[in-house]
Amino acid sequence: MKKTVLALGMFDGMHIGHKKLIDTAVLLAKHNGLTPAVFTFTNHPQELFGGKVARLVSNEMRAELMKKLGVERIEEVPFTREISSMQPAAFVDMLKERLDPQIIVAGFNYTFGKGKKGNAELLSKLALERDISVAIVPPVLMNKQPVSSTRIREMIERGDVSGVQLLLGRTYTLTGTVVEDRRIGRTIGFPTANIDPDPSKAIPADGVYISMASLGGELMPSVTNIGTNPTVGGRKRTVETNIFDFDKEIYGEELTVYFIKRLRSVKTFANLDELKAQIAKDSAQARRYFGC
Repeated sequence: MKKTVLALGMFDGMHIGHKKLIDTAVLLAKHNGLTPAVFTFTNHPQELFGGKVARLVSNEMRAELMKKLGVERIEEVPFTREISSMQPAAFVDMLKERLDPQIIVAGFNYTFGKGKKGNAELLSKLALERDISVAIVPPVLMNKQPVSSTRIREMIERGDVSGVQLLLGRTYTLTGTVVEDRRIGRTIGFPTANIDPDPSKAIPADGVYISMASLGGELMPSVTNIGTNPTVGGRKRTVETNIFDFDKEIYGEELTVYFIKRLRSVKTFANLDELKAQIAKDSAQARRYFGC
């Protein structure tokens, strides 16, 4: 087994702070002739203790993004009670045995071991005692505040998807299977593709968004509504996308929606004519954005 430069973290957002950490590990690996590797968990540690953490990326997408950054080995393990109860020294010993790191790379706020006793300072001490070098990566700041997954989740919940794009370094997406709904959009001239997104993912705030829809690798301009459709007596929260100049039956196919900019919050209209007029305005605004 080739010796590694080992990046540590949950990487639950794969945001620009996580990218800096992984870039550091990859560069150190190239410079020292080592394998760039990541040690992470398949589940968020908070979930073990009954907490619920909205995902920003699936584990599959996380691995894909890591590989694009140059990571050659990804060690994903479940965060269990056994791991949560490890003393910090035992945790570092486990990393040494599993991945033979010559250098460990971690963020300034990395914690590990029972009761989160381990921090960046203790990690450096324990690693050096085992002849392992350590690189601690300082925070990446945006508007003088550290970029973090928690901050990004809060922005998504507010609907600030354009701000999220700066912190992620990419557009936030939801992917799901296109499902049949009440077809009200079709009756008023704006057919929509409704998706059932992964319920574990963070869903943007209710509202109307300029978006892009990806189907079979093709990107198409669109406008997306998230909400319960109060004007037509809706109760279920839906994610429905009107793809411009597109009118094919795509039920059962996988659709990815890229959220670019929030246009407005959800409104209740007096009748379908008022709703139709507003949707036309939303579509015109989105078309101007795309120049189509």
